[in-house]
Amino acid sequence: MTDDFPHASVLEGIRFTAQIGAPNVILGLFNKRELPTRIASTVGADYLGYRLVEGMVRSYGPGPFYVRVARDEALLLHDPADLKFVLSGSPDPFASDLEPKRKGMAAFQPDALTISRGQAWEDRRRFAVAVLDSDKPMHRLAQSFVDVAVETAKELASEKIRWHNFNAAFQRMTRRVVFGNRAADDTRLTEILGEMLSAGNKMPGEPAPQYDEFISMIDGYLDAPEPGSLASLIPQAPTAPDVTPSGQVIHWLFAMGDTLAANVFRALGTLATHDEHRHEVGVEMANRDITSAAGIVSLEYLAGCLFEAMRLWPATAMFGRVAIRDVEFPSGAVLPAGGQVLIYNVFNHRNRDRIPYADRFSPGEWASGDAGSDWSYNFFSHGPQVCPGIGLSMLLGQTVLAHLLDAGTPVVSGTQLDPTKPLPHSLDLYGFSVDVEARRW
Repeated sequence: MTDDFPHASVLEGIRFTAQIGAPNVILGLFNKRELPTRIASTVGADYLGYRLVEGMVRSYGPGPFYVRVARDEALLLHDPADLKFVLSGSPDPFASDLEPKRKGMAAFQPDALTISRGQAWEDRRRFAVAVLDSDKPMHRLAQSFVDVAVETAKELASEKIRWHNFNAAFQRMTRRVVFGNRAADDTRLTEILGEMLSAGNKMPGEPAPQYDEFISMIDGYLDAPEPGSLASLIPQAPTAPDVTPSGQVIHWLFAMGDTLAANVFRALGTLATHDEHRHEVGVEMANRDITSAAGIVSLEYLAGCLFEAMRLWPATAMFGRVAIRDVEFPSGAVLPAGGQVLIYNVFNHRNRDRIPYADRFSPGEWASGDAGSDWSYNFFSHGPQVCPGIGLSMLLGQTVLAHLLDAGTPVVSGTQLDPTKPLPHSLDLYGFSVDVEARRW
């Protein structure tokens, strides 16, 4: 047994903190700030972070190594085998409730599944799986949700699509999916959530002032659930003393309304500039009924396009785990209890030393390759803590994307992505717009 992992230098730790750690905080851990985000994209902050980690991996790899982040050292993971070892062991012995995350999420979701341990995690996970149908090939309300997403796409296709109106449309769709049509225009609910997410950026360690009002608004919808909504399934879902339904649905609201929206918008912008892949999607859709849930689920190449947008531009640049006891890694080195693990998606998703298509848009790797089994790609995570909403998110995202592409040809203004060149490490959501020209394949 060895008692330690390699350690990056003090200078590299300072650079890691300055180039990766601090910017993540400045951008906003939970609610991205527009101006810092745009500046970071302009100066190529993600690319600079990638290059730094690339150099350290070549110096201290192939296994994990320590790097200093502010005052503490954390173990940086990059090899798929090590990622599998840690993520297969989450939340025990690798919990996901690192102090900054726990203090931040306390503002808007203090009893979140993602920061839970032990029995509470098991109970909350069981609840989420039951409502989201995570263990089924397709959600039991899939057709109802597809109908909502089709309406969303039609509304978007009729106007110039910018991030703000795209995000607003996804928020409206999310409210309808979670609570039903009577929540469609409840923009105040979304506004309060945004305010609480912004409060979470400051890591207060306690609920935001708006939290009680927000929960009361959610309870109003859950007390009289609308048929065909996720809320209508909650009364039949397993509960426990540590499972408060109103406290659990919060994650679904921002995951679908914000994170999914960003992923679909980037996929749309990329397909607008990659004619070959857009043609492949068109061929696939021509043989499917894209108004049906079954037809949407069968669009494997389109799903690959969405997965690729998530791989190339991960919404979560970095996440971590903390050891709840001493853990011996396969190498024999031991991470002591309380030790932190960092997973830097910006590097792992594009590691050019092991991913041949690292900087290309390659949907076929998902449709017919082995990308889906690669533990390097962690936009939905892996293991016991894999996102329980994968199926529902992909259903909604694919539906909107399919119907926007079916409505015509997307034309991008602003940021241009050259398919003949390596794709940039940042794709600023505020930096481009899309017009859907009324022309079929």
